Order: sequence, then structure tokens, then C-alpha cells
Amino acid sequence: MTDPVREHRRADWFELFFDLVFVVMVAVLAHGLHGDPGWRDFGTFLVLFFPAWWAWVNLMLSVNLFGSESTWNRITLVVAMPGLGLMAAASPEGLGERAWVFALGAAWVRVAIFALWWPQVGKARWELPAWRPITYCLVPAAVWTVSAFVPGSARFVLWGLAVGIEVLLLSIGTGQSRQTYSLVSAEHLIERIGLFIVIVLGESVFAVVTGLSEHFTGSSATAALGSFIVVALLAVTFFRWSTPSAERGFAAAQAQDARSNMREAVMYFPFLLISSITMLAAALGTAVAEPDHHLPAGSVAGLVGGIAGYYAISGLIAQRLGESWHSLLRWLPAGLLLPLIVLIPAGLLLPGWAATLSAGAVVLALFISSKLTKPRVSPPGLVAEG
Repeated sequence: MTDPVREHRRADWFELFFDLVFVVMVAVLAHGLHGDPGWRDFGTFLVLFFPAWWAWVNLMLSVNLFGSESTWNRITLVVAMPGLGLMAAASPEGLGERAWVFALGAAWVRVAIFALWWPQVGKARWELPAWRPITYCLVPAAVWTVSAFVPGSARFVLWGLAVGIEVLLLSIGTGQSRQTYSLVSAEHLIERIGLFIVIVLGESVFAVVTGLSEHFTGSSATAALGSFIVVALLAVTFFRWSTPSAERGFAAAQAQDARSNMREAVMYFPFLLISSITMLAAALGTAVAEPDHHLPAGSVAGLVGGIAGYYAISGLIAQRLGESWHSLLRWLPAGLLLPLIVLIPAGLLLPGWAATLSAGAVVLALFISSKLTKPRVSPPGLVAEG
């Protein structure tokens, strides 16, 4: 009999419906980075976005393992959506007067994750002890709930504790965790992360088009053209090369029981990749809205950091999934240095429309370079880890 989890299954419509709430989350958080964001704004974005990402990736992995076809799992996904909606709605003041709502939303999602895992306790296939979902899901849910009623900075200490418990449990290698990692569907997992990145790229397109609709001038159109070139080429690069390589690399890591490689490449580094694209989206939206002025320093940071961060994190993911450093050195240094060398002066000295055209030229040069070098994953370079 064929194991349904090990089949080459793909995301179904129900999972795509579930992702709609993240369209709102990304849009709300990206809005706070428009204009001239400071370090506090970037920090607030990262602090609020990581719990949302963490909730999504845990739900995604749960569905990857258990499927979304059963009535119970579909009901659980629907029940989780209002919790994520609360987190999104609270995000504009997520570190202020709405922090308690954000915390309750995070607790809500963890109860939903528990509802997916608890029915698997006692089944021989998963070797899942009862303490694991209780400690991983209900204990952090309780910490998040308590934090909603704790004033001041102590609340955020509890947030860190709640996430830290989950990260620690993931890092502990056991026979049960080995069994779970071996049953993950690599194809489904990479597709789901790719679809999440589509959501974030969609925020870039949305910011550019709405900016152009509100400032319908020739210079705004030029800025929009440069922005579209940037987004389109990053998307092509990701889906043409990164996605197939990641799928092969993850399958190789899975075969070699390289669990830390899989965790980092799926749960941690994509957060930074998506954050980079979101910061870039906000900078491009600002350039289209104010095309005749120099970009504010915060938008320059988003433009440069977004593009350089995209290539830096892509390189880290590729390395964790088996690409050799020799192969990385053929394209990664250019991805880091060219945005710094070209776009910092362009962003600070040129009007917004010229800065976006410069960004388009930089990404086009990197695209041509990546097409010529054709980096490939080398799975034998992986080292099995717990």
C-alpha cells in the first residue's frame, strides 16, 4: 500500500484559501515601512512578523504531515484563521495598545496546531508521545495568553519565552523527531513556501500599482517600470532556479537525516528572505509615490537591504541544502556588493524614478550572471545532523 504522505502531493485549494489571511498580514506590516522608516520601524516589523511567520510555518508543516483532506484538519485550519486575523488587525499597534490582542491571536493559533497534532498521539506511525504536543503547543499558548495581561516590557519577554520553548523542542533530536522529518513531503513543502513568497511578491506589485494609480505621472510610471523589472526578475530567479534546487536539496537532506539543515532552510531562513522582499516592496512603493524626490534614507535602506538580503539569504538556504561554497562564490558576492555599490549612491543622489531604474539594472545584471553560472545544489556536501 502506498504511503499517502510520501506521494508527490501538491497544495490543494483549501490551503490556498487559508493563506488569504497572510495577504492581509503582509500588507498591514509592509504599510508601516513606507516613507522613511527608521530602525525602530524595521525592528517592529521583524518582531511582529516573526510570530505570524512561525504560526504559518508550523501550521503548514502540520498539514504537510497529516494532509488537509480530512474534515477535522480542514475545520482546524478554518478555526485558526481568526487567530491569525487578530494578529494582523493588531499589527499597526502590535507593540503598543493592541499588543494584548496580538498575543491572544498567537495563543489561538497554537491551540489550533495542538488540535492537528493531538489525534496523532499513540499512533505507531508517528511515535508521538503525549507530552510533545502539550509542551510544544499548549505551554506556549498559555505563555502567550498570560502575556496579554502583563504590562510593560515583561510582556515581550514572555513572547520570547513562548517562541523559545518551541525552537528548543525542535532542536532536540529524538527518535520521534527523526521519524517525523523522514515523512515530510519535500515537494509539498517547497511549493507551500513558494506560494507564500508569491504573496509577498504580490505585495510588491500591489504597492507599485496603487502608487501609480494615486500619482499618475510620467515619472511615477517610469518608477513603476523600474520596480516591475526588479520584482519580475527576482520572481523568475526564484521559481526557475531556487525552487527546483531547493526541492532536490531538501530531499537529499531528508535522505541523510540532516535535520538542522532542513529546519534552517524551511523554518528560519525563509523568514529573512520574505522580510527582505517585504522591505523592498515598501521602498518601491515609496519611490513610485514620490518619484521626483530623492528617496528617504529609510527607503534607501529598504531598497538596498531588500535586494542584497534576497541574495544573501538565498545563498544561505542554498548552502544549507548542499550547494558548495565554490558554486556560491560564482554569484553570491555580486548579489551582495552590486546593490551596495550602485544603489546607495543612486538612492541618495538620484530622484526616485532613476533609483528604481538603477535597481532594475542591478537585478538584470545579477539575473544574467545567475543564468550564465547556473548554480546547482550538490547534495553530497550535506552532513547529517540532529
